[in-house]
Amino acid sequence: MALRDLTERLIGRFPILKKVLGERPELELPAIGVSLAFHLALLTVLGTIGLAAHHEAKNAELQADMVDTSLPEFNRIEIQELNIDPTKALVRAEDASTAPTLGAAMGNPVVLASAAAPVAGGTTAASITAKVDVRRPNDLPLPAMASTLGDIVEIKGNGAEHVGDVEGAVDRIAVEMIRRLERGRTLVVWAFDSSGSLQVERERLSKHIDGIYSHIKELDRDKLASDGGLLTMVVAFGERRKAMLNEPTADPAAVTSAIRDVPLDTTGIESTFQTVSEIVTKWGKFKDDKGSTYQTVVIVVTDEVGDDEPMLEEAIAKATKAKVPIYVLGSAAMFGRVEGRMNYTDPKTKQTFYNVPVRQGPESVELEQIRLPFWYDGPQYDFLDAGFGPYALSRMAGATGGIYFVTRMGAGNISFDPNAMREYRPDWTSRQRYEGDIEKHPLRKAVLSAAFITHGNKLPNQPALVFPPIDGPEFKDTMKDNQALAARTEYTVDEALVPISAVVKSRDRETSRRWQAHYDLIRGRLLAVKIRCREYNWACAQMVKDAPKFTKPSSNAWRLVPDEEIHYSDKAVAAGQEARKLLKRVVDDHPGTPWALLAKRELKDPLGFKWIETTLPPRPKPRDMPASKKAMQKGEMPKPQAPPKL
Repeated sequence: MALRDLTERLIGRFPILKKVLGERPELELPAIGVSLAFHLALLTVLGTIGLAAHHEAKNAELQADMVDTSLPEFNRIEIQELNIDPTKALVRAEDASTAPTLGAAMGNPVVLASAAAPVAGGTTAASITAKVDVRRPNDLPLPAMASTLGDIVEIKGNGAEHVGDVEGAVDRIAVEMIRRLERGRTLVVWAFDSSGSLQVERERLSKHIDGIYSHIKELDRDKLASDGGLLTMVVAFGERRKAMLNEPTADPAAVTSAIRDVPLDTTGIESTFQTVSEIVTKWGKFKDDKGSTYQTVVIVVTDEVGDDEPMLEEAIAKATKAKVPIYVLGSAAMFGRVEGRMNYTDPKTKQTFYNVPVRQGPESVELEQIRLPFWYDGPQYDFLDAGFGPYALSRMAGATGGIYFVTRMGAGNISFDPNAMREYRPDWTSRQRYEGDIEKHPLRKAVLSAAFITHGNKLPNQPALVFPPIDGPEFKDTMKDNQALAARTEYTVDEALVPISAVVKSRDRETSRRWQAHYDLIRGRLLAVKIRCREYNWACAQMVKDAPKFTKPSSNAWRLVPDEEIHYSDKAVAAGQEARKLLKRVVDDHPGTPWALLAKRELKDPLGFKWIETTLPPRPKPRDMPASKKAMQKGEMPKPQAPPKL
């Protein structure tokens, strides 16, 4: 009876035991069976309780990390410049080293001997400029934007969505507004970057703003936007911020007019995150004249990262506290680069400036790719879309429940299929967590160190491949100067290979597809370029030691061309095989991505060199100085206008 009473009590407390033991366990099972079944069931219950407690503790831990920022409540907003002192000093996070001190490289049988010193800690490479060709056409067209709610695929976990050009974003924004209206009255605050780089896109979007609100009307079957259900405010930002309407309005025509009236800011300063903080503070808990409360949505339209990134986490904290999602309509980030280039036409003088620097990246917290010129004729691929928005803007959108809409602003760049890029999403956590995670992964730490080294040491382009006759007066100096260029490149490559070679054994333990691609591409390219430098100097030494003779009367120069055979040493041959194996793995494992494209480019030409004789046309005679340049030197013409700050 004691066993029976105990069993019934446990079944009453934990009903799951009834399913395990049945209705009359003491009659249907021997004592040992009952005991065994009883203990198994008890362990199951205890395990379930423990798992639930674990999840509860984990949720509490995540919630504890949220910054609690109290906000004042604003009922009405007066039109005037938002009250923030632009001269107020920003609180900047402490710069963290991206190139930690590293010990000597571990031995590796396929890596050529390196004399590079260990890498010392340093500052971030945020000021590095990318050389780009803005006239390069798109490689892959983006898919057309869906026109109905049922056709939309929302990438919540990804935090990024490709919408084509600005016109393609019209339907998508309308859908998001309808979703918000279904939750209650909604205030949409458009924040427009007023810099010159976005002038054309602002004008284009102002022509389509009516389409956004017309589409909302079509989708709004329950008339949620009517009677003040949907209000809109427009804010312009550059160095300063300005409200473009007296108060939030339900009139789409007034919104269009306000966007067209956004003033041009020529300072080249974008206070993006300060603007978001101010908007949330002023409109985050908006009430109209009747006392109706509105949920606020912010849509930032910009083609640059912003110059006040240290205010990122403050903006996220305020928006999260006020439950204000931040959507961003912006350009794709530059893959592994800080700055891109764009063409700009001055609206007053109509003068066009080419390749003006614009800060559009990188897509990650730190630069995660090396900067290494390719050899031989062909594209350098300095200007690649990363497939995602810049880190700071993407993080702000994702952390607040918004989406970064990747649009085609400005000149077309080589882009990639969003579906192929989805699993390569960067880590959009806070900088502090990112750096803490890097410290736990030696391979990722090595990748950042190599990237820091190559971005910090500005590498020259490939050395010359055509030389005058060895008995000519220019041969000696030409050979000396170009061997020095090759040696300089090899020195930096050696330095970057130190951390990369030290973590070879960690490669197979890396689980992230993004970091696998990073490491294999970087190691493969560094090895390939190191071999090219060694082979180049070997070929130059052979020319000096045993110069061949021209076999054709028309020949007047020597040219170095790719050769499948590597001559320098057996170790160089082994390193070459390893380089090609790594690059081939990148191509096979990561098709349709920037990593595969760069690996294919490096694989295009063999790693060795051989000499062939060639014929160069005679040099053209020097031309007279153009009349315009002569007039300028005499002071008869004004100097050209300085490039604008975008």
